[in-house]
Amino acid sequence: MESYSLSETGRLYNYTIVYRSYPGISVPFISAVVDLDDGTSLKGNLLGVEAEADALTFGMPVKMVFRGAETANADALGFVAHFFVPA
Repeated sequence: MESYSLSETGRLYNYTIVYRSYPGISVPFISAVVDLDDGTSLKGNLLGVEAEADALTFGMPVKMVFRGAETANADALGFVAHFFVPA
């Protein structure tokens, strides 16, 4: 194994608005696939946008951020996760 630094910016490639999930996970939320500017792709939740198709645009610029994992799962207090926000 070796470390690899990913780009922190990219564009929304695809998404799903999730309405049903496990207990403790707030819905709806946006599960996104982002094409990063370095050529890699990464999946993560998109924050800061209404979970409505009209609010999302394929190719919209996004930025990776790190937050407490409890942002997505109430039981994940103490863990850190990556998310995306509009750039």
